[in-house]
Amino acid sequence: MSNSGNSNSVYGGDEINAIVLDPGSFRTRIGYAGDDFPKIITPSYYTESVDKKRRFDDAIDYPKANQQVKPILKDSVITDWDAALEQYQYYFDDILKIDYQEQPLLITEPVWNDMEYRQNLVETFYEKFDFPALYLAKSPTCVSFQQGRPNCIVVDIGHDSVSVVPVVDGMCLLKNAVRTHYGGHYLDDQIEDMLKVKGIQYEGKYKIKSKVPMVYPDSNYTLKDVEVTQSFDEYQRRKVLHEFKETLLQVPEKKLNVNNPQQNNALKEFYSQDTYKRLFELPTGQSIELSNERFKLADSLFDPLNYKFSTEELNKKYPSDNGELSIKGPYDDYRPLKRARKPESTPTPAPTEDSSRARGLSQLITHVISSVDIDLRTSVAHNIIVTGGVSLIPQLTERLYTELSNSNPGLKIRLHAIGNTNERLNQTWIGGSVLASLGTFHQMWVSKEEYKEVGPDRILTQRFR
Repeated sequence: MSNSGNSNSVYGGDEINAIVLDPGSFRTRIGYAGDDFPKIITPSYYTESVDKKRRFDDAIDYPKANQQVKPILKDSVITDWDAALEQYQYYFDDILKIDYQEQPLLITEPVWNDMEYRQNLVETFYEKFDFPALYLAKSPTCVSFQQGRPNCIVVDIGHDSVSVVPVVDGMCLLKNAVRTHYGGHYLDDQIEDMLKVKGIQYEGKYKIKSKVPMVYPDSNYTLKDVEVTQSFDEYQRRKVLHEFKETLLQVPEKKLNVNNPQQNNALKEFYSQDTYKRLFELPTGQSIELSNERFKLADSLFDPLNYKFSTEELNKKYPSDNGELSIKGPYDDYRPLKRARKPESTPTPAPTEDSSRARGLSQLITHVISSVDIDLRTSVAHNIIVTGGVSLIPQLTERLYTELSNSNPGLKIRLHAIGNTNERLNQTWIGGSVLASLGTFHQMWVSKEEYKEVGPDRILTQRFR
């Protein structure tokens, strides 16, 4: 590999403040390496007017005619490159006022990015921006650095997807990683479907002109006469569902859908008690009371197979997903140092459940634990890091611990979930901040000249691991 000693001396040391970019499906975070929190937390959406002018940040919430709201990423992968680069440049130049010649860039990425996408990402940033060097860091690796646990399993329950990735010595084991789409967006659809079945109508906050608090179905409110696009209205309605999810959902202690009808009825009666009843005020001022429903909605994360939608359209949107990914790479396999692997040895047996069926949260983690090398299981089972915004639902980690302990009796399960809400939401970015500010990290930066000289194949597979 080329000698990058000159670039190392330029980009290394405490005086250089690298930029950390963490693009997520729901929010994008940008800030300086070494800081505790990102300077910018912005929605991963933008508005586009008829004249193709794009606006970001708070401008998304202003109702205007003929203004479309569009996403920039899907599954933490950029799908709208023009909007993404315009958004990043807006924050780099106008808000942070970055000195490109002095500050390298670290970008976090999910483990399922393919080679073609990663090459396009690196070359686009080199071409569009004038950063002296950059580095691609896997999101689970960043989380493991934030927690100071080089051997762990990172469970990221995000907006678009739920991923479970084992990390060994800071390296992600790609062949053992799994991902499903039973995350925050899935819960939003479950909530909307439940409201539709109950016949409860709701509006976005931007529509409400005046309201008088009342108990549903009584209502006393007036609407503004605003002309907006369907995409804007859908985005604002989603914000109501997001608030519902954050304030009402709670994970039950055990599975609610069981084969025993008598036990099902007992659980329903138990969670319908007055103790578990909560009120949620819709933007129209109407309060709805829920008890058993808010537990069932959260339970769908653990048992998606038994929570079907009322419409065929939504059922097709979320087909049975066992989470298995087909990721190929030259460094996927872990080779234990204690003993040589025998060619004729029997491979690690797969989990006993039907692999074609939808896997809930606990099943995903159990599958990953059973798929890693036997030498690693004790270490990773003792260091399971739970992160992501959806993981903040009350009682989720307690239920997870109970189910994992029952399904893995021979292992000591230990979960690590940060109690501070802001830290949990920004954990990947904070990990990237820790990583880029390490004194030894200066040798990891890759300059544009080195990238061209060595070639994308070696850089992407050997340096950006």
